[in-house]
Amino acid sequence: MMYASHAHPVALTPLPPVPVRGKGERARSGPLTLGQLNILQWIVTAPEPFDAAIGGPLDFPEGTRVADVADSLAVLLARHEGLRTTIVNEHPPYQRVAADAELLIDVYEVDPSGAEPPDRGTLTAALGRTWVFDPAFGLSRLPLWVAIATVSDVVHAAVVRCSHLTVDFQALQILQREFAQLVREPAARLPGTPRHQPLDQVKLEGSERMQRRTERALRHAESSLARMHPCLYPAPRTELASRSMSVEISSEAAAIALRRIAARTGRSRSSAVLAAISALLCWRLGQRELVFPTLASNRFEGHLVGFLGTLVQATVAVAEVGTASFDELVGRAWRAVLHASRHGMYDVLRHDALAKRVAHERGVRFTFEPFFNSPAVDLANPDGEVPPASALAVGRATFRREEMRATAQLIRFDLFGFEPAMRLSLWSGDTSRLGVEEAETLLLAVERLLVAAARGDLEPEQVGAALAVEPIRYGPDWLLVDSCRVELPEVQRLLDDALAPATTRIYPEVAGAPLVAYIVAGAGVGSPAEAHARCLAALPGRPTAIAPRHYVLWEAAPEDPADRDGWQRMVSEGSGRTRVG
Repeated sequence: MMYASHAHPVALTPLPPVPVRGKGERARSGPLTLGQLNILQWIVTAPEPFDAAIGGPLDFPEGTRVADVADSLAVLLARHEGLRTTIVNEHPPYQRVAADAELLIDVYEVDPSGAEPPDRGTLTAALGRTWVFDPAFGLSRLPLWVAIATVSDVVHAAVVRCSHLTVDFQALQILQREFAQLVREPAARLPGTPRHQPLDQVKLEGSERMQRRTERALRHAESSLARMHPCLYPAPRTELASRSMSVEISSEAAAIALRRIAARTGRSRSSAVLAAISALLCWRLGQRELVFPTLASNRFEGHLVGFLGTLVQATVAVAEVGTASFDELVGRAWRAVLHASRHGMYDVLRHDALAKRVAHERGVRFTFEPFFNSPAVDLANPDGEVPPASALAVGRATFRREEMRATAQLIRFDLFGFEPAMRLSLWSGDTSRLGVEEAETLLLAVERLLVAAARGDLEPEQVGAALAVEPIRYGPDWLLVDSCRVELPEVQRLLDDALAPATTRIYPEVAGAPLVAYIVAGAGVGSPAEAHARCLAALPGRPTAIAPRHYVLWEAAPEDPADRDGWQRMVSEGSGRTRVG
């Protein structure tokens, strides 16, 4: 088996797998946690298995033997019930915890093709490519996979993957930290004191206190979705061909700037990055606030700090930009995410029904992929030193481009690291509206703003000057309707495609009502409710369109549908909105 790397090919020869048996204290079964329900709902409805399993490298000291890895994994299997759990996807679904479980470690022998084996990073990447997704992973199969690369029984690389039903990214880090400790300290290879387990979390979520919290979360979702623009970067189309692309900036200047901003404001570096992004988009789009989906870790309580289970859920944050100084924006960004995260635990089925109802009433289609995601761990500076302003120097940033899977989200930012460089990616789901060159321009604007803010707080006009990007100029074909920037030709194309072969026309305003559709009745369109349902079904892939606010059905259209007074004999009219959910 040959795996290419940037250095040289890596030959990995499969060896017999090594069995690991973890013996727990008990076998039991019960309902799913809210987090598990959330991930299960997402997995069964996702068009592709992306992120259904998450993982990364396992850390270990030089000279680690295969037996050390096996013994450490046996302790983890015994310690954490989630690693011995499978999900039964029935109605209702439930989880089943085995008293003991066997894991087979995939083992590969390294052929170094030279004096020394490849470096650990190269081997880790090669091992990762041996992973083959199985839809049964975490369901009927154990939710844990480990592969190691060895030379004469000495481990040179190790990787782990877990079902997202079992861990989120913070739980994965817990697993990686505990493995690193166990593999280094044989004396620590004991299950230890009883942990908070997923079925314990189920019991906690059934308490009155938690039920009140989840009800508040649904109320927060309803109020937030009533004002969230489903397209966070409404931009005119500039190209015909569209791809899904990510552009990542690596900036040492931004990293230095973030340390200075964090020291001055007392807030996290991720809050400063989010503040810069919020300022950039509001300036570019002519908005005063940014309402966006994000992720809540849901690990606020002490018993969840070391919990190996999936808790993360989507929530909606509101970042007020207005006329605030940059330091005020950092505080607002921090509070926006904190407030949203307090409302991030809920019953996903009830949340989906609520979101569908709000989307139906507003005539939009929501996507809950996070707009801003920060998997980077923001640790305090170990030496406490603040870099001098003289260390700031722009113009040295590097970029990396990557083809991505298809996504309904037009724009997304992922903050991957702070040291020694800030690594921030902008993912465009539609390069015909947000191309890779523009993505680089926006990322450079974030860098410029952070560097300017590192020298001292900035007033609103200074924020705009530091960004040094022009606002988007919207022409007469654009409207602002229900907090949504709408492109009239796109709404007309929506009508033409959704209601074909009926003759249709969208008018920006009729008798004071915005976005009114005139439609010839018949041809499968018999009522405003039917027209609205068909428009909603055709919305995916049209980020700058929303469904009309009002529908008027006629017996006949004029020769020129733009002649509003020429439509003949009205049949019916209405918003088409019927209460759902």
